[in-house]
This record gives sequence, structure tokens and C-alpha cells, in this order.
Amino acid sequence: MRRKSILVLVAAAVVAAVVTPLALARAEEGDPGHPSGRGSAVAPPPGLSPGKIDMTGGTPLERDGEQQLGFEGTKMPALDATCRDYKILSLAANRYIAEEQGYGGAIHNMLRARTAPGQTGSWEVFRVCSEDGGHTVFLKAPSDYFVTAEYGYTGKNLGMLRGRGEWNDTWETFDVWTDAGKFYLRNSARGTYFTCRLDYTGQYYQEMKATGAAPGSWEALWFDAL
Repeated sequence: MRRKSILVLVAAAVVAAVVTPLALARAEEGDPGHPSGRGSAVAPPPGLSPGKIDMTGGTPLERDGEQQLGFEGTKMPALDATCRDYKILSLAANRYIAEEQGYGGAIHNMLRARTAPGQTGSWEVFRVCSEDGGHTVFLKAPSDYFVTAEYGYTGKNLGMLRGRGEWNDTWETFDVWTDAGKFYLRNSARGTYFTCRLDYTGQYYQEMKATGAAPGSWEALWFDAL
């Protein structure tokens, strides 16, 4: 009986030694309160249905295996995901979402719905990736970084969406919902939606954030496949 107890303790120690470093590495993303693994915090309102982004004709996520430089974080192995290129239209702004690679500092690669139809280029092309057929997605920005909701920021920058992530965790993962043909992306950690801030001005005008409390007109999206 004593030998069996010793074996159980040894096995538990081995499991802890393997699991703990990975758990700590993933918990370091963003601020110390990063809610990894909590799942969606808010139930969808009535009328909203689970949806999916069409991944037909998609290709496997590239597995480059190389460390990306420029932002903090640890490169994690690529997932078993399928990706498809899309341009994403904010219906409220009637503008396509662009990654602002010309911005600097904490707003480098910020997403803004600022490109008129017919005027899109490479900064408006996002790789939408999914491991479950398009029901849950993460996005690779034109910079090749994952789109991250910056919940560690404060003030106007809280929840800013920008191309920053080197791997996808809950701040980079979004559930897909639909209503009357419109799409809504809800962050799987906080339960808040992609939203277009039409009330901001200057370089923040029509900033995309993941802070929408409910799926209204500012949260409605359309996906144009390439």
C-alpha cells in the first residue's frame, strides 16, 4: 500500500512538471489577470444564432516553425487549422477593416474600418483560420501576426484589435454568431464583440475594438472571400 502511494505521488509530480510551464507561458499574455481558458463570459442575447465563416477551399495554416521578432511572447507550434483569405466589411461604417502598419508604438498594427469599397489593398486582407469548420476563428493580420484584443490596455485603447499575437490564445479567439445575414465575432475570453467606434476622432476614427457589449449596428460585419 505504501509503495502504491509513493508511485501515485511520483506520477503526480511528473504531470505537474510538464503541465505547469506550459500553463505559465500561456498565462503571461497581456496583463496578470489574463483570463485564459475561462470560455465565453456572456451568453448571446435572444435572436442571435451560432454561425460559421465559410472555410470552403481553405488551405492549412502554414507551419513555419521560426521565431517571429518584433513583439513580446513565445512562438507556439502552429495549430491544425484551415485558413481562408477574406476582406472584412464593417456594415455601420461601410468601410473595410485595415491594419494600420504605419502607426507606431502601442497602436502599431491597430485595426480600423477606414477603406472604401473598391480601394482595398494588401492591408485589408485577413487570413481567417479555424479548427472547427468556421464556428470558432482566429485571424492572421496582413502583418502575419494574430489579431489580438488588447485587454491589458486602458482607456480608449482597452480592447483594441491589432496584429500583435505570436500565437493564438483566448485574446485571439472568437466565436462566430449571426443574425439576419450579418456576422458578429465574440471574444471567447470576455464575451464581448468586434465593434467599430464611429464616435472616435483622428487616428482612432472607426477603430476596431473587442468591447461591444451586445451585437448592434456597430458590431455587424460582412466577410468577402478572396
